[in-house]
Amino acid sequence: MDYVAEIYNLSSKFYKDHSINQYPEILVKPNRPYACLLVNYMDDLFLCIPFRSHISHKYAYHFKNSNRSRRCRSGLDYTKIALIKNDYYIDGNTPVVVDQDEYKETIQNLDRIVREVVRYVDDYKNHTNGVKVLHEREWKRRYGLSTLPYYDYLLLNTKATE
Repeated sequence: MDYVAEIYNLSSKFYKDHSINQYPEILVKPNRPYACLLVNYMDDLFLCIPFRSHISHKYAYHFKNSNRSRRCRSGLDYTKIALIKNDYYIDGNTPVVVDQDEYKETIQNLDRIVREVVRYVDDYKNHTNGVKVLHEREWKRRYGLSTLPYYDYLLLNTKATE
């Protein structure tokens, strides 16, 4: 699978256009941008997977080798993905700050992370399109607090990857 994977912050325009009132599951912390692993999903669509300090579910890549991950369950949270189609939503000017051990672990496990996050998104698309419907409890467990429903207009008219 070909993909581009870089770490960026989302721009202030992204947060302006995605207010917490309209998009309550998108991660926002005042005066602190979320660092995201940006993965090319399709030709002009990127998955922005946020680094988080505390993740209590299994739909994420959980770091194992950093001091922070030993104190709390840090990782890359697949349930809080932002889908980016416009590059003005990516802040290329502000330096991104992430734990160096977590950065190294991300790069070392990039193939696995990309495989897992693409499967997570494709399972959502397949369920929503009626291709492979999940049990109601499984659907709620995986996608009940997910950001993916905000992006149905981008996802549902595209073919799922195999």
